[in-house]
Amino acid sequence: MIEAFNNAVGGLRAASVRVAVAADNIANIGTTRSLDDATYSGFVPTRAVQSSGLGGPQVTAKPVTPPFINEFNPSHPDANADGLIGRANVDLVANIVELKQAEIAYKANAQVLRDRKSTRLNSSHTDISRMP
Repeated sequence: MIEAFNNAVGGLRAASVRVAVAADNIANIGTTRSLDDATYSGFVPTRAVQSSGLGGPQVTAKPVTPPFINEFNPSHPDANADGLIGRANVDLVANIVELKQAEIAYKANAQVLRDRKSTRLNSSHTDISRMP
């Protein structure tokens, strides 16, 4: 039973990281930077990468490659001489789907914890009632 509890808690943590990553990406979807520099210094979107580990799933945030996409917008303040800006490489639909999947995973893991608590309370009651 402890393993189920640990996996559920790990699942809650994993879902929380997935929500944080997607929310950060969505909040910065309109971020732009100039492409005049040799390096892009704007927002670098991330993606949640999930793996198995002790205590349930583990999630880490990995940078999206490339971090920006070129966009032609010559009137933008960040535009270079060619009229290009670097816009954060964020896929809105993919991040909304990630949020929904994280919500479902969170609810499922929370239900495991509620069931575990309910089972423990019921078995305690049963054990107490058997006492002479």
